[in-house]
Amino acid sequence: MWQNAIAEAGPIGFTTGGAQDIENFRQNLNESYLPVVSDITFTGIIKDYYFDTSGNQNQTCTELFCPIYSVGLSQPPALVQAADGPQNFSDSPADLYLAVGLDSGIQDFARKKLNLVILIDVSGSMSSPFDSYYYDSMGATVYLTPEEQNKTKMDVAKEAVNGILDRLTPDDRVGIVLFSDSACVGLRLGRVGCLNRETLKQTIQSEVQPLASTNMGAGVNLSVSALRGCAECMRSDPEDWENRVIVLTDAEVNAGQTEADGILGYLEDAAEDRIFFTFVGIGEFHTRVVDQFDYLVTPLAFDLTLEIQSAEGLGSARGWRMLQMYGSNDSTLSTDGTLMRVPTLFPSPKDADSAIRGGVLLVRLKAPDGPAVPLQILARYWDRQSFGSGGAGKRVEKTLDAAALAALSSSDVSTYQSSGVRKAILLARYTDMLRSWLVDQWALVGSGSVPLPADLCNAGFPTLFCPGPILEPLGYGNCQLSRWVGPGACILPVPEPIARELGQWERTSAPLQVAPEAKAAFRQFLPYFTQEARAIGDETLRREIATLQQLIAAPE
Repeated sequence: MWQNAIAEAGPIGFTTGGAQDIENFRQNLNESYLPVVSDITFTGIIKDYYFDTSGNQNQTCTELFCPIYSVGLSQPPALVQAADGPQNFSDSPADLYLAVGLDSGIQDFARKKLNLVILIDVSGSMSSPFDSYYYDSMGATVYLTPEEQNKTKMDVAKEAVNGILDRLTPDDRVGIVLFSDSACVGLRLGRVGCLNRETLKQTIQSEVQPLASTNMGAGVNLSVSALRGCAECMRSDPEDWENRVIVLTDAEVNAGQTEADGILGYLEDAAEDRIFFTFVGIGEFHTRVVDQFDYLVTPLAFDLTLEIQSAEGLGSARGWRMLQMYGSNDSTLSTDGTLMRVPTLFPSPKDADSAIRGGVLLVRLKAPDGPAVPLQILARYWDRQSFGSGGAGKRVEKTLDAAALAALSSSDVSTYQSSGVRKAILLARYTDMLRSWLVDQWALVGSGSVPLPADLCNAGFPTLFCPGPILEPLGYGNCQLSRWVGPGACILPVPEPIARELGQWERTSAPLQVAPEAKAAFRQFLPYFTQEARAIGDETLRREIATLQQLIAAPE
């Protein structure tokens, strides 16, 4: 029987696109490999946690999208968790954050009907098992169950395709494209109700096999052509239908268009025709693709922007400024810190307390110098009908009181308006610390240090993030850092240009090691994380405590 994949799923909030987990990071640690910087992101880690940013606010959402704002003032861990006890850094102020809860008034979510192309990577790397890299077999011994030892990436990809087919309804359309060094159509796009599902599964199982190199660009282009060539698909009402390509790949691109920016250009061009992509790395397929399928294929809001509006000198010392934005891998933040953009919002379930899974954006703020001014925020977004129409989109305005913000900013103790902002701050610092460790560790492996771009230093990085003595342990001078993580130091976000430089399509594996300076920093950070997790009351945060303990015990 076909499952009723578009049955109502109850009330929802939103989460961003981009990374849906950090399973690559966790798997590399468990197999004693050194992850790369791009394996760990705030966007990925929050998808495993629920966030309630409402605090004491009694706000009922009746619209498609409602931003719920919550402010937190938090002392940097280095000030209160140093090895020899609390230190008095009077010129190191607390960090100010704004959490944006992504709420929705939808109470009876159901996914749209699908025009779907499944794009399957059949390159040679898909023949490898999960206990090794295709290009490099270096690493510690991995102990897997007999079933796991007999499975390749291709085996798991086929299971994912079967799971997707089970989630489709007779009215959906589906096609399959295969790519290795070139691309071909495995199944012409057509109505699911006209297919013999079991026969198709058997054909995929027996005939789809790994071949040669990986030309993802060819597969992307052919998938888009398949949808553009379907007249009914291109005429379909976006209120009722979604045109989407799901890409199943291990992302070891080594032929054709190998640069991420080049492939991104293909995706941006397709988006102009309302053809959107979901990339799924070979890994936790069942949870991400099958169990959460309806959410992953139904974006409901597009081009969300959050803009600081004030007459008091935008982006200057007299105005509010966004220093860092967390929550979307493909977000952008204006150089003056007044405008933040997130491309897509997807539905996400709520728990019994109305907290939203992955439903938060987090912004590190710099308060104005001088007299207090209100924080005026304009949120603008487009729904499915208005997206791409050239219209003005929908507007939601909010003003946060100047006096209340001034009182909060001047507090000498950490203060949080909601559990959601507190949890988001904790996970942002945790993510930043892990990424900073990886920048340093890969430099030791031999990748070399990546210099700070001059425009970042000119914009105030890293001094705006770490004023005072807590920057000194990182050896900053002449737009260079001696290290990114260390005991008694502040926690810096790794700018995306540096993360991209260190994260490549093809990766040479390296054994897991943690340098002594990073271990000392993790030892300092662990009590802070444990204390905050206890105060928040979320038992699932124990998973990250175990990760910190694992890194502290790792070889040097």
